[in-house]
Amino acid sequence: MKILLVLSPMFEHKSHLLSSTDSEIPIGLCYLGAVLEKAGHSVKTLDGQLVQNIGQELKNILNQEKFDAVGFSAVTPSSSNASKLAGTVKQISHEILTILGGVHATVTGPSVLEEMPAIDIAVFNEGEITIIELMEYLQGKRKLESIDGIAFRKNGDIIKTNPRKLIENLGSIPYPAYHLIDIYKYAPPPGLFFKLPIISMISSRGCPFRCNFCADRIIWQGRYRFRKPQAIVDEMEYWAKKYGVKEVKFLDSTFTIGRERIIEFCNELLKRNLGLLWRCSSRVDQEDFELLKLMAKSGCCSISFGIESGSDEILKKMNKNIIVEQIKQTIKWSKGAGIETKGFFMLNYPGETKETIEKTINLSRELDLDFAGFNLAIPYKGTQMREEVEKYCRPEPKYWDNPDSPLGNQIYFYQDNLPVEYLKKAYQRALFGFYLRPKMIIKNIKKIRNFSVLKSYLRGLLRLLRLHVIE
Repeated sequence: MKILLVLSPMFEHKSHLLSSTDSEIPIGLCYLGAVLEKAGHSVKTLDGQLVQNIGQELKNILNQEKFDAVGFSAVTPSSSNASKLAGTVKQISHEILTILGGVHATVTGPSVLEEMPAIDIAVFNEGEITIIELMEYLQGKRKLESIDGIAFRKNGDIIKTNPRKLIENLGSIPYPAYHLIDIYKYAPPPGLFFKLPIISMISSRGCPFRCNFCADRIIWQGRYRFRKPQAIVDEMEYWAKKYGVKEVKFLDSTFTIGRERIIEFCNELLKRNLGLLWRCSSRVDQEDFELLKLMAKSGCCSISFGIESGSDEILKKMNKNIIVEQIKQTIKWSKGAGIETKGFFMLNYPGETKETIEKTINLSRELDLDFAGFNLAIPYKGTQMREEVEKYCRPEPKYWDNPDSPLGNQIYFYQDNLPVEYLKKAYQRALFGFYLRPKMIIKNIKKIRNFSVLKSYLRGLLRLLRLHVIE
């Protein structure tokens, strides 16, 4: 079978920090490509991040080559584009099977087929086994009803099959097929790399925590699985030798779960002396000073923390299970270990007051962070936060369930005690007050190590200056 894998581009908003000049390696597509090739299928990729007119490019490819299936990967902000592109496929040939996978399909469920009439099959949760079984269906070896983790149409009805069990052994999945893309064309967003080329990896899937605003527990069914430390370093060494990779970005929700595992990983890296930088995301309750020093010694250059709020009261409402003192201590430890720190904050969480928002803004400036991201709260489908918003707040019709909404700089819902004008000003005060301080300007100038980083920082500054809350 011959399949085209397409990463649908997000709807671009000129007044947001995200830009069409940013691109991250599509690791999900490359994992699917790897298992398909291993099973003997022919694979081609089309990444919407890297083409000017993906609709025309898709037409060109489909007119030049014959495919049995086209698979789309989409998050909610790219889902409307995926729907349009699937329509393009059907205009060219109704015989081509159209498949949708990714976060949007998983959190939306079977109704995604009503939302996207040109999609034949929706895949939920992990897709590596499912995609192989769908190819077997095309070969006449299986019936759709026998394939777990999908939804499809039959006689005018939408049929959902049994849930797909998660892959127990992550080591059984081949390395992502990065030969299907050109890794040297990718340029991460400002501040998210030190050296190029940079590639993405995972050391685990899932998250055992249950923050009320996060959709991870839906995507990963509340499960957490991890790879062996030696296997992770094996892969890092492979990419360093094959592509000259200088930096690795781990996409794990919480990289540092399991202290002994991380110690073994760091020691293995030190033993091999690969000279690679690596970055990750974590929680402030999963580190101690000795661990952070070892991470830094092994090449960890940056950690992103979901801090969310400067109020213990709001952190408790979020079910974050951390307190402000932990945040302060872990950031201090990280800086003491020589690791760059990034903090992400949320404003307008259900139950917020002006006082709690001011605490968050103040904390962001008090902490010795190198980077801070601020979002107005987004009530993702399937989360506890969304239920709270629907029960206690007033959703904004313009953005509610609108996949083309900008991410994080619009007001999704209103609370009586937080006037719109206050939220707009608080959001901009948070951003500008953090980045335009002399301390931060001097710090960022000192961090410029090469021309690529300089260009990245200049792009980030220009976007920051035009950023505002969209009404």
